[in-house]
Amino acid sequence: MTDPVVVIGDALVDEVDGASIVGGAALNVAVGLARLGVPARLIAMVGDDAAGRLVREHCAAHGVELLATDAPHGTAVASAVRAGGTMHYEFNQAGTSRFVDLAGLEYLLEAAPLVVVSCLALEHPAQIAPLLALSHSRERLLIDPNARPGYLQAEGARERFAAGLDRLAGRALLVKVSDEDTELVYGEDASETASRWLGAGAGAVAVTRGSEGAVITSARGYVSAPVPELSRPIVDTIGAGDSVLASLTASVITRDHEGGWAAPLERAMAVAAATTRSAGGLLQLPDEVS
Repeated sequence: MTDPVVVIGDALVDEVDGASIVGGAALNVAVGLARLGVPARLIAMVGDDAAGRLVREHCAAHGVELLATDAPHGTAVASAVRAGGTMHYEFNQAGTSRFVDLAGLEYLLEAAPLVVVSCLALEHPAQIAPLLALSHSRERLLIDPNARPGYLQAEGARERFAAGLDRLAGRALLVKVSDEDTELVYGEDASETASRWLGAGAGAVAVTRGSEGAVITSARGYVSAPVPELSRPIVDTIGAGDSVLASLTASVITRDHEGGWAAPLERAMAVAAATTRSAGGLLQLPDEVS
């Protein structure tokens, strides 16, 4: 593999319990790929400010190439609020005004073995246009909408996001979605959404359901995997879904998915379980927490 996987989406700083933790769904996926031995390039909106310096240092420390696009409002910052074992977020203006300018970067997308999209402003036609133009997308495009209420407050934003996501999903190799995502965006159960996307041409749809594990549905059928039990307690769920996407992406790079999605999904659930045993969104390997 001569070119890294390209990951496009958010990179930000989470303010959690008084600590500043570098994160963002796309950044977590890119760093997770690097930790799994897959070279990754992150394209994200990052400013020249204190939060941006933390993001740059984090990417450099984990061997992720960061391509920072224009950030007129600086770097996104999310204040995390605990609700049981789940985190809810409030975003600054940089977060709510997110847009990753891909103009002039199309050649990087075309050269990449895989293009992974996570937490992107799919409600903007100009944001999804380069992805719609991606060649061989059903062999190379993986999507996680990571729909967040704080990003979809403007009038009509949710409906536009849903339409943009539908357009991309039908062109993707894999769409990873949570049951919370589909309830927020479409007001329906994820199984209904998965069926629609497969009918529209998606190669496979992975649905994560928190402690209930996950399923992947494709033309080959349906596979499921539980969240494995670990002796160490859960610290938080930040980055759990991102670790699933990173692990599944790594399985596509190694072509393990060509024998079916059962083994890749089982590995992804093990990685997700390990990640919840550590604070923040950094992907953890199962042998590190067992």
